[in-house]
Amino acid sequence: MKQLIILILITILGFIVYDFYKDWDRFHAPEYHYSTEAIIDEEYHNQDVVLMYHDAITDLNSFIKLQWTANDIDVRLPEDDDLETTLAVKEYAQKLARVTYLEQKLAQSANYKSKGWNNQQIIDFENNHSTPEEIKTIGQKSLLKQLYDNQWEISQRIGAKNALIYETQRILIAKGYDITLDGVFAKATMEALSDFESKNNLYPDGKLDVLTFEALLK
Repeated sequence: MKQLIILILITILGFIVYDFYKDWDRFHAPEYHYSTEAIIDEEYHNQDVVLMYHDAITDLNSFIKLQWTANDIDVRLPEDDDLETTLAVKEYAQKLARVTYLEQKLAQSANYKSKGWNNQQIIDFENNHSTPEEIKTIGQKSLLKQLYDNQWEISQRIGAKNALIYETQRILIAKGYDITLDGVFAKATMEALSDFESKNNLYPDGKLDVLTFEALLK
């Protein structure tokens, strides 16, 4: 009888200790703070995004702690699959996804700045999906097209000399043609143009017509 009483007391004490531990564990959630190895741009051109990122991290951390202390749910490593746990885990995933989305945006900006880009160049890329190099090239091509429109008629005869012929020679040289860069439409320039036209399925007359010029700019 005495042994039975002792056994009952031990059992009751075990339950008390267990409940005490569960309560202590529940209200003493492990230290958790979202961290990342990503390098983010704290000087991102839209500071609202930076603020939203830090707010999203705070929201995520608070949600994890709340679910642990209030509902005894570890949303990162759930032990149960009941409805309450499932809904909590789903909400956790949504909050984490928001943090990740904003983080990737800021990390991408940091990566661009490591290559020498500035905020305006990043804005241009986000809006037009064009790199600073591409935007510069587009600008140069636009200026060359304006030059072509103004000077193409006086650039067709042998001996003509102007800026359009100079730029045409520069492009031909960059494409591997061995000609003199002097802005003069001489026989060597005409032959180089004719060869270029032939290789690009254009009529090989050595004339700087609009189709030839467009092909040179590609």
